[in-house]
Amino acid sequence: MARRPKVEIVYTGKAAKINEKVLRLEEELKAAKLELKAAYKEQIKAEKAAEKKAQKEAAMAAKKAMREQKTQIWQAILESGKTPEEIMEALKK
Repeated sequence: MARRPKVEIVYTGKAAKINEKVLRLEEELKAAKLELKAAYKEQIKAEKAAEKKAQKEAAMAAKKAMREQKTQIWQAILESGKTPEEIMEALKK
């Protein structure tokens, strides 16, 4: 079905003032929507950056804990005074 062409309405007097207000508000709304969209994109970027930073920090903490654990194990081996063969034998049991 074909649509009729849109008829443009000409407002006068009080209706013209109200129409101008409506058009101005529509323009402000469009601008506000664009601003919101840009702010949301920035928010998403900031959240992703924070998530990456948290993951990096967690990985570094895990590596540090692993190094400390290895140091403790090595220290215990050295303090035990046992030979490597005795240690291997004890670990096999």
